[in-house]
Amino acid sequence: MSVLTMAGALTLMLWPALLNGFPIVFFDTGGYIEAAADHKLVEGRSLAYGLFLQATSLNWRTLWGPVLAQSLLTLWMLRHLSAGLMPNRGRTDAARDGAALLGLVAVLSLGTGMAWYSAQLMPDLAIPLVVGSLWLLAFRWAWLSWGQRMGIAMVGVVGLLSHMSGMALGGGLIVVLAAMKAAGMLTRHPRSWRTLRLLPATAMVLGSMLALPLLNGVVTGQARLTPGGPLFLFGSLLQQGQVRRLLDERCAEDPHAYALCRYRHRLPATADEFLWGEESPLVALGGWQGMAAEAGRINLAVMRTYPLALALSSLQAGVEQFFRVQSGDGLGEFHDSTRAVMHRVLPASEAAFLKADQQSEGPTPGMADLSNYLTVPLAFLALAALGALIPQAVRRRDGVALGALVFLWAALAGNALICGALSNPHDRYQNRLVWMVPVFALAIDRRLRQADGAQEVAAPSPAPYASSPWFRLRRRLARGVALPVVGAGADLVLPDILAPDIMVMDLAPVDLTGPQQP
Repeated sequence: MSVLTMAGALTLMLWPALLNGFPIVFFDTGGYIEAAADHKLVEGRSLAYGLFLQATSLNWRTLWGPVLAQSLLTLWMLRHLSAGLMPNRGRTDAARDGAALLGLVAVLSLGTGMAWYSAQLMPDLAIPLVVGSLWLLAFRWAWLSWGQRMGIAMVGVVGLLSHMSGMALGGGLIVVLAAMKAAGMLTRHPRSWRTLRLLPATAMVLGSMLALPLLNGVVTGQARLTPGGPLFLFGSLLQQGQVRRLLDERCAEDPHAYALCRYRHRLPATADEFLWGEESPLVALGGWQGMAAEAGRINLAVMRTYPLALALSSLQAGVEQFFRVQSGDGLGEFHDSTRAVMHRVLPASEAAFLKADQQSEGPTPGMADLSNYLTVPLAFLALAALGALIPQAVRRRDGVALGALVFLWAALAGNALICGALSNPHDRYQNRLVWMVPVFALAIDRRLRQADGAQEVAAPSPAPYASSPWFRLRRRLARGVALPVVGAGADLVLPDILAPDIMVMDLAPVDLTGPQQP
């Protein structure tokens, strides 16, 4: 990729921040900065992402650093995803097509909400990076060098550590990948499902789950996951109506069953009002830390008492979340908590921050609302196209294309269910991931047109160890190949279950009659 192409792509990905005069911020931005600056755990705000902000801003010297780093990571991931979905071409050939990549970035930056996340000081961009990393490691492992594998895994780990919903989604997608591999093993088709690499993707997710409490422990002395989970779930159950139902029943029998009983007649209707409202009962009950234990008790009681009603209301929330894809959610608000943190922690950046459109009633936040007239219809058209590609992939027996489609649909549905049911529906939750739909749809459509029903060619041999005896042995074990045996009068056939995902190429005869090396 040329310097001009990269500069053009980054300009497109950062246009909201450039127009704003400062990186885009949100209510939560201040919490991430505070967590890293004060070395403490903040409810619902990943310390890992705060440390990412601190590192990429060169220890808070410039907050343009994080949005530039996010854009570079996204651009790098787009190159690999586009190349990985191409038929009959190596990764390098596809990656050199800078004009096509720049065109894709232009479509995504202007026709979807992607740029509002690459230009924003929030970890929302981590979710699509996790999805892309998992797909590449599982389906395109053999196409990547060891350096690229490690780079993709590192991007995925950063994404997983940056947001708890990403970690939950990653765990769910590992289950999906395991099911796809099992289906491939049982039906023996498609081959790419049977040979997908489950171990690297699983190691990335499990490693992140172990690394997050260790990181938190080293920095803050509290070796635990990001706090706040019970209260977010409580807010979702409150908004679904299950908490009010439980309190009406239990508190009528015993007014002291829960401390919340005395506030049950003035509970707010939404999770946001309960969690963030200044007059919320949460404040009177000791805030996030003071009510965490009681919220956990009530959550368990709701799950045990109303399992069917809870399942139905959670599904309803997930469906609602799936179709909420507008950009600009909350960008035009006052963001008082972020203003306070900027004043206290980053006074050198405060003047530029307050001068930006977001903080001075400029036009930038309204641009997100205006763009929805284009981006929302395009999002639904892209979803329709993604669904229409499934029968084409099945008809042409393209396992990679079908696997990518199934995987992305699972990611979209999983993200909607996790965010809608475990938190509460917001446009930004699905909007931050739905921009990947045109990436997959355009690449898969091109793949199916170019392939024209042809079977997928073998992946290139990983260069770092292609000449090793172990690699040559694994090639000979691929796909239950009949190995010619000199002097034996018959072929030696190996079971298919031993096959790795490296195709056999130019196998030499194996002479079992001559002297063997130890």
